[in-house]
Amino acid sequence: MPLETRSLNELGATIRGMFRQYLPGTDASLRQNFTSVCAKVLALLSREYELRQAWIYKQLFLTTATDLDIVRMHAAEYRIFQKAAAPASGSVAGTGSPSLTYPAGIRYLSAGTTYVTRKAFTANALGIFSADVAAESSGVATNRDAGGVLSLADPALYPGLSATATIGADGLGGGADAEDIESLRRRALSRKAAPPQGGALSDYERFALGVPGVVAAWARQMSNDVGSIGVWTLFADRPNGIATAEDVAAVDDAVNAQRLIRGRFYAVAPQPVSVDLIIALSPDTASTRATVTAALVAFFDARMPGSRIRPGLPGEPFLLSEAWISEAISGSRGEDNHVLVEPAETLAFQSGELPVLGTIGWV
Repeated sequence: MPLETRSLNELGATIRGMFRQYLPGTDASLRQNFTSVCAKVLALLSREYELRQAWIYKQLFLTTATDLDIVRMHAAEYRIFQKAAAPASGSVAGTGSPSLTYPAGIRYLSAGTTYVTRKAFTANALGIFSADVAAESSGVATNRDAGGVLSLADPALYPGLSATATIGADGLGGGADAEDIESLRRRALSRKAAPPQGGALSDYERFALGVPGVVAAWARQMSNDVGSIGVWTLFADRPNGIATAEDVAAVDDAVNAQRLIRGRFYAVAPQPVSVDLIIALSPDTASTRATVTAALVAFFDARMPGSRIRPGLPGEPFLLSEAWISEAISGSRGEDNHVLVEPAETLAFQSGELPVLGTIGWV
């Protein structure tokens, strides 16, 4: 039974009744009476105690706990631990002295973030090198897109190196902020609802969700490879949640370190498939278009808790109903009526395909 707190009026009435019961002849209902003042003070103190009791009661349960440290304690009982912030890593390319080997620990700079080479690297006969780097700080702010440029931090120490290095085709990925309370709560509740089963699909999803940055995961048997498992993941702070090659490698390493020895395992990044919309909106104003667009962005974000969107999976194509899209539009503030011209029918997405919001046309 939930703990119910009493209002100030209820507490005041109870205390005034106690004065009458235990101090016969007094009347705490009279405003001029000293006991009336005492009743108000005691009611205020009692209210504080009851609010404190209500807070403590909430912390007893993982579902209602509001304090991060207490949620961490609940989760730790099931060996679910808060994901720490992680640094971005990847490869960069540049030029140096031909055939010369450079040591690990060379620093590069980008927008206030430093990246350091993780191991020694050697320039080829033409002076071109490729080096693995990792950020010295953590968080999503350390991720960088492919083709970006890093500046050599100490050019005087390495006069043969080019002043800049170019980020590789896979970018610098894997950087993630510390897990928030709601994400940790969802993982712990999922673990309580689906205990380990020696290699069940839910185990693979739990392994993947333990990787910093992963916010959604789907594990299925691969239809074209008997005994093998695939896990499709989405990452926070990536466009449409699509994982980079570095992200996929991080999931692959984490799952392989925990899974039982069995068939093959594949970490997979879904392939985004744009869904273009044509909408006849009423009233068709800039404000209404903005609210509808915001609603559709949220609807198509598969990383949102409770989202209907997911990638197609082996043997389980994802069917995107046009009625769902209309429902998202109808819930927008200011919308009175609309006609969803395109798509005019349910869309099917095959294995690995993830629907994402494309362009919106207004008619």
